[in-house]
Amino acid sequence: MKYLVLFSFMIPMLGLTQTWVNRTFSNLYDVQARSMVEMGNGNFLVTGTQAFSNGFLSVHNTTGTCTATYFLSQSALSSYSDFNQIVKMNDTMAVIGGKISLAGGPIELWKGITVAVNDQGSVLWTLTHEVSSPMEDVVVKDIERYNDSVLFVLSSSIGTSRNALSKIDRMGNLAWSKNFDANNESFQLNDLCWIDSNLFVCGTLNESGSISGVVLKLDNSGNLIEGFKYNYNNFPDFVQVIKQGMHLVLANCGPSSDQTLIKMDFSGNIVDQKSYPMMAQMPEDQALKPLSVIDSSHFWFFHGGHFGSMGYQIEGTNMLPYNVVNHVGNLQTVLQQDTSIKWLSSGPIYGIKSQLVLQKHYAITSADSLDALYAFCTYPSNEPPTNQLVPVRVNFSPTLSQGNTPNPLNYPFLNNEAWTNEPLCVEMLGGTEESTLILGPNPCDEVLKIEVQAPLEYSILNLGGRIVQSGQTNPLGHIDTRALPNGFYLFMLANRTYRIQVMHGG
Repeated sequence: MKYLVLFSFMIPMLGLTQTWVNRTFSNLYDVQARSMVEMGNGNFLVTGTQAFSNGFLSVHNTTGTCTATYFLSQSALSSYSDFNQIVKMNDTMAVIGGKISLAGGPIELWKGITVAVNDQGSVLWTLTHEVSSPMEDVVVKDIERYNDSVLFVLSSSIGTSRNALSKIDRMGNLAWSKNFDANNESFQLNDLCWIDSNLFVCGTLNESGSISGVVLKLDNSGNLIEGFKYNYNNFPDFVQVIKQGMHLVLANCGPSSDQTLIKMDFSGNIVDQKSYPMMAQMPEDQALKPLSVIDSSHFWFFHGGHFGSMGYQIEGTNMLPYNVVNHVGNLQTVLQQDTSIKWLSSGPIYGIKSQLVLQKHYAITSADSLDALYAFCTYPSNEPPTNQLVPVRVNFSPTLSQGNTPNPLNYPFLNNEAWTNEPLCVEMLGGTEESTLILGPNPCDEVLKIEVQAPLEYSILNLGGRIVQSGQTNPLGHIDTRALPNGFYLFMLANRTYRIQVMHGG
């Protein structure tokens, strides 16, 4: 008799608890997920980019199963697109941000784009965005919700020194638009945060090779109140700003050996700074929005790449972590509420020790607590941050002018590809141990034989996570598989999970 030694996946018993995971991938193209929201009807909307630069929106049900995938339509005016974020406006509406390639004469031209969708993923309206020079390549860098009916859209030129900020209502109508430019090598604004009656915008400035972080304080009409640049001895990149109590917290994710969190008051004075060890990564692997607010005094900070991310739950008053997780996937979004935690992670790998599958995909994971996530996807790791020298603050004022009106063009979505779901984690590299259990044959026909000393409870799940057979092994360790259709299954025994194949003879 031929036996096959398999290795275990660490996954939850789906359908029996609040904890579930769904790994989603395309059978045709690699995908890179970037952002996720949970709508009032329980649907999850995920945005990102598919291979060959097609921005996608996927719709997932309450257990994370992908039910629909939409792409921007192919036409003479929309040959390539890229979605980098999605923001929930209210329970029934969300807005996607990114860029789209348009025919701008003899060369292609990228325009920033926002697409409003309902909770089923249907398009409500689309706008394209420019900066002060209409022939500049542009990408939407951030969308900030003001209330259920108003949002701010921040756009930036790609590789130059021009930026635009627009205030738009839920129907796509413009209230005002402002340009923020600088006569420098590069000036890019990345993120904004609305606090009381002011907007705070962060970014990066390059002046003849001297790189500085930038923070602008604006009034509610987009006019500059004051601006500061922060000089470092490395290459800063202020990528995101959030509110924590009566302070701002900024993520500095430049290409240094550490990732930095900076805490400052609303006048731009730095009151605390911590550096966190950086995981091995490529720059494009980083989460575009690595900060996620839990409440007024707690937040998430995560950084890393496809081959490993660190996630920190941080107490805002002392800027120290009270929980740390290490995850092999590229953490992109964390949604934490009082009784649940969900996260979106992506990566090119999944699988088990000694057997890795290279395929870009993403996973939505849900649990009622962080401890529940530890059971199958992550493990605690306590690596405290270090203090770093505070950067020097200098006043900075960009050129401010009236901005352009976004163009209300219509870009419909197409639903042209079914994606595959499996209840598997974006797993830890080397995080599982080899199992000593011997079972076989695999593939099996009528019986699966296991080397056990006594009858054990088992369950067999399909790849959708539903239990299709359960019971006890007989005294010989045999399980009857004649009733199972041909296909792949997950076999669960003694808190371990194995992948098996049933293949009945002709």
